[in-house]
Amino acid sequence: MNYATFEAEGGPGGGFNPLTEENPAGTVTVYIETDDIDATLAKIAARGGKMVQPKAEIPGYGWMGIFADPTGNKVGLYTATPK
Repeated sequence: MNYATFEAEGGPGGGFNPLTEENPAGTVTVYIETDDIDATLAKIAARGGKMVQPKAEIPGYGWMGIFADPTGNKVGLYTATPK
């Protein structure tokens, strides 16, 4: 995975993806943790949001998905692999 990650001691973590056409310089995707990405994406769609990327596995870490709110802002969802 071409992705730099970090984790603060006792706090949140994150990562930095490489620059691409889909992720140009100056863009940031904030991720919200959820227990059920599919159910959360369904609720978002029912309220006017749009799925941008369906649930996908991040090997060794968990799963993620991305949606756009009704105004077009992209937000990610994340579920960690149980430890």
